Amino acid sequence: MGTGTRVQVYEPYSYQLPPLGPYLKDLWTRRRFAFHMARSTLKGRHYDTVFGQLWLVINPLLLGAVYFLVVNVLSGGARGGLEHFVLILLGLFAYYYTRNAIQLASTSVTASGKIIMNIPFPKALLPLSSLFSSILMYLPMLLVYLAAHLLAGKTFTWNIWWAVPVFLIQTVFSFAWGMFFAALSVYFRDTSSLLPYLLRIWIYISPVLYSIEDLRKAVEQLRIPGVRYILELNPLTPILGAWQQVVFEGKAPDANLMWQGLAWAIGSLVVGGWYFLSREREFAVRI
Repeated sequence: MGTGTRVQVYEPYSYQLPPLGPYLKDLWTRRRFAFHMARSTLKGRHYDTVFGQLWLVINPLLLGAVYFLVVNVLSGGARGGLEHFVLILLGLFAYYYTRNAIQLASTSVTASGKIIMNIPFPKALLPLSSLFSSILMYLPMLLVYLAAHLLAGKTFTWNIWWAVPVFLIQTVFSFAWGMFFAALSVYFRDTSSLLPYLLRIWIYISPVLYSIEDLRKAVEQLRIPGVRYILELNPLTPILGAWQQVVFEGKAPDANLMWQGLAWAIGSLVVGGWYFLSREREFAVRI
């Protein structure tokens, strides 16, 4: 072997986190890029038009009406009334926020192959743009809920300000799971196809169709092994329960619900963030 011969050594890929300080600084600097990507995504789905905005609202409204009728029939009319319909809308709209953030993020990396191959940037911008898209999709729902809330004769109290930390907790939680499924879809392409079914099941085991108090009472009365743990280990239970108490009932949320929601958000961010950031250097090879 000559002295001028270059030897290339290929080492196994090591899943390590990038330097978080410079990474987060770069991510913050490019936040406008993520926002413009979010608007482009909505424009590509025609959600920036009048009919697109209407569909964002009509779809959950119709779904809420169907659920309301089903619940009303199963309860023998005991849960009828506009107030229960408003409760279902509150849970549905909050659930749709998380669902949209996760579902859009699940394809954010696999659908951005050309950008990843040609432009160096922190790849967390992709699920972040999906989060921005879900926020923009959430705003029209909030306006519709406001109208339904007032139409039902309900008012708001000073406890409505608790909605800010509840929203932040849900946003961190949604972003974390969006990052997780965005990275998972790179390795398992069928994830984006299976995810809608998993998300649909999630809605039935969450306090959406009923209040969290009603679900707890039902679980205690049924005494079916495992059902209680499904409810308590569901990360959406404390978040949606807090929404119900703050917005629908007009009271401060239970401290246990807030601490549980915060724990789920931070834990999910640690797991989802580590899984995404430790593998993003491999995305260009895998896509």
